[in-house]
Amino acid sequence: MTGAYHMARDLELAEKLRGDPEASNVLRLYSWKPYCISLGYQQDDSSIDMEACRDAGVDIIRRPTGGRAVYHAEELTYAVIMRFEPSEGIYAVHNKIAESLLYLLQPLCNNELELTDGRSTQTTDRTSLSIRDVYKPGTLTNIACFTSTARYEITWKGKKVVGSAQRRFGNAVLQHGSILLGDEHLRLPELLIISEEDKLQMKKMLQNESATVSEICKAQISGEEIAEQIADRMTPSQVLRF
Repeated sequence: MTGAYHMARDLELAEKLRGDPEASNVLRLYSWKPYCISLGYQQDDSSIDMEACRDAGVDIIRRPTGGRAVYHAEELTYAVIMRFEPSEGIYAVHNKIAESLLYLLQPLCNNELELTDGRSTQTTDRTSLSIRDVYKPGTLTNIACFTSTARYEITWKGKKVVGSAQRRFGNAVLQHGSILLGDEHLRLPELLIISEEDKLQMKKMLQNESATVSEICKAQISGEEIAEQIADRMTPSQVLRF
């Protein structure tokens, strides 16, 4: 479905969970048609080349969650809409979801996935940065989600495989994440208003910092295959972790 449909649907489910005590937690898995760039709900859109996106048939949408730009192409998106305990901070909820996704994805990825530690955020040269530095205006890391790896993210050999963003709605949380399947996300710089030098630099950053499930498996993996894998491993005890 379109980006507009998916974002409206996720927001609707989050609002319902906040207002209806009988509503259930939800895990959605979906892809985007046409391909789409989603921006964090507070992200500046001035770096997006609207004309280039239009010519390429790529939609642009603003997510109800935070974070940086994601090019939804050759990937599977997850949306977790769930209640949380008042004592659970943002990182506690994020980490719970990350640990569950790691468990669900491991068999498909040869049990080679890892979670980054909770101490720092890293860029392609493995330089540790603060969150403030990563989101510093005017930097390439402030534009695209997969140009750096944050704390407690799912990685392969130090490269980000899943990028996530979160927002709270009362006692409910909506967390989005992109699971990379193929290399189409490397085209994101072509759709931005940045210099040719910066486009080359960002593409290199994306190549060095991110990894895809197909790369890990050494075979083309579809979103349907990952969705089936997750469904097969969602036992009652696993569901309770969300």
